[in-house]
Amino acid sequence: MGAGREEACGGAPIFYANGDVAGMDPVQRDLHRAGVSVAFFSTCEACLTSIYDSGCRLLVANIDEPADEGLDLLTQAKRIAPWLPVITLVEPGRIDTAVQAMKAGATDCLERPPQMDRLLSAVDQALHATAGHLPSKPLTEVERRVLHLILQGNTNGQIAAALHRSRRTVEVHRGDIMRKFRARHIVDLVRNAIVAGLVHI
Repeated sequence: MGAGREEACGGAPIFYANGDVAGMDPVQRDLHRAGVSVAFFSTCEACLTSIYDSGCRLLVANIDEPADEGLDLLTQAKRIAPWLPVITLVEPGRIDTAVQAMKAGATDCLERPPQMDRLLSAVDQALHATAGHLPSKPLTEVERRVLHLILQGNTNGQIAAALHRSRRTVEVHRGDIMRKFRARHIVDLVRNAIVAGLVHI
């Protein structure tokens, strides 16, 4: 089981953010015992910076009450990486917060402290549902614009004209996008962009 999770994770850690130290310890112990690499962040800002700079495969976000900070973390994380699966942890009985989290794009929502078998099941489902299809790192704003134009069927020359960039610059962006999506050809790119939520069918 542990090896499967690590393979699905693609070598990148799960991020666990906005939690208190006492609450982090048992989650860290149990996830590590299950073979999952976890990076912990005590602040939302540090977590968001790492998502943008390094990318991650899954975010577990602790939502304390009042829920504004935790929900803002969820919203900002999904803005940086719309494809990122997010499991939220809420206080017992806070159905209203759970509903808000799901509406904001959470993949799953568990009461805190989570039952480890339930958490590990949610982690497994999220990682295996997205394994191999998601970008290794978030796309820059320019890369998103280039991707959008690629998916519309534009050539490099047409994209260069639309963005007022050189053809060579567009070719570099296109290559970076293909590498981030681990796409061998345009069909791979289209499929993975759909899975990532960057294009809708």
